[in-house]
Amino acid sequence: MPGVESFGVEPVPAELRTVGWRDLFAINFTFFLNPVMYVLGALAVLEGGLPLPWAIGAMVLGQALAFALLVVVAQPGVDDGLPGQVAMRAHFGVWGARLLTSPYRMIAATYWFAAQALTGALGFQAIVEVITGTRLRLVPLALALAVFHAVLAVLGFDVMRWLLRVVLPLSLGAAALLIVLYLTADDPRYAPGRVFDSPDQQLTWVGFATFVTVMCGSSLTFVTNVADFCRYTPTRRDMRVGLVSSALLAAVATTFIGGYAAAASGELNPFVAAAALTSNDAALVGLLLAIVVQTIAANLTNAYTAGLSLVNAVPALGRLRATVLVGAVAVALSAFPSFIEEAQNWITHLGNVAAPITGVVLADYLLVQRSRLDVPALFDPAGRYRYLGGVNVAAVGAVAVAVAVYSALPQSLVKVLWGVAVAGVTYLILREAAARAGARGRRGRPALPVAGTGRRR
Repeated sequence: MPGVESFGVEPVPAELRTVGWRDLFAINFTFFLNPVMYVLGALAVLEGGLPLPWAIGAMVLGQALAFALLVVVAQPGVDDGLPGQVAMRAHFGVWGARLLTSPYRMIAATYWFAAQALTGALGFQAIVEVITGTRLRLVPLALALAVFHAVLAVLGFDVMRWLLRVVLPLSLGAAALLIVLYLTADDPRYAPGRVFDSPDQQLTWVGFATFVTVMCGSSLTFVTNVADFCRYTPTRRDMRVGLVSSALLAAVATTFIGGYAAAASGELNPFVAAAALTSNDAALVGLLLAIVVQTIAANLTNAYTAGLSLVNAVPALGRLRATVLVGAVAVALSAFPSFIEEAQNWITHLGNVAAPITGVVLADYLLVQRSRLDVPALFDPAGRYRYLGGVNVAAVGAVAVAVAVYSALPQSLVKVLWGVAVAGVTYLILREAAARAGARGRRGRPALPVAGTGRRR
């Protein structure tokens, strides 16, 4: 088993970038094959009113849109071995990244962490009740899962990669067990023909567009940290194949599993639904194991990226201490069940900021930085990425404008795309306006002598 990771926010040397697309696939697929993603699939059916096939279509389309953008944002991880939050300094300024994108990712990651622990605890509670007749308390269960996940996340990337390769076959087996329970259930509501017809649901454009936005926005919350998983990857091809294939396949699997249970029973949590389908102790123990392994996979990633974000904000902490601190916060948040009871609202709010940040990053990286970053300047507070007092005001302003537009638009317009587009265009306009204002200011100042020559400039 590998040791504790030693790298913080400094670039990973090229000789250590050995994580090919298969390892990246395993990490990303195992991350997305988790209980909260099942709940999102169920919400597409229950709240979006979508028949199961259309729910799968909406979620896969949302995931495809998100990762078409994220593979571009991930390139500094591959090219320069940079974590995502350090790359954000190029777009938002050294202090802009510390004060905006790092706190945002910490909030998003700790939310996802708490939601995973709570969703797992709900399933655990239901299954234990079927086995023993005893109903365990939800919050202590969630806290116990959260502490376990936080301790593992402290160990770092190499340990995470090793564990997820072990967890992947177990996680696939757990998904297969859920599907077998559905297909062999005596309950006529679980008959495949009935579920795929989804008689209680009806396709609407608003429902479809809403869950394209929910899925895309939820994945875009990784915009500031997607490079973290690619800084050990040797080529852009490895990164693209590993990330995109795993994300799309996971979207199909999780929406099918969560949506199937929702269409059949109206239950939001597939583990709770599955517990009512069998009295076989072996199957129920298998479901308990599934909850443990699938929440591990997701929360290792959440705590790891939150720790790197805190290191970017407060470099003196180092990765180890930063991960311990964010892990403690994430554990504390796991005591609040409303994070999963109101999951759609929380995820929509997170996407409301993620989409504008994505738009600014893409516009600046592709059109201004020409897809290459000045790595030494990222670590120089007085370098080219200082902007105005360490903050790229145009970038922050563009995010603020796009957040307002995103919030005002109806779901029928697939507003996540508007959030990205408005932020990118607004950033370019504000940047050009600032450059012109600066040029006029320089022309209006009297020439100053060049030091030591007596000439004027």
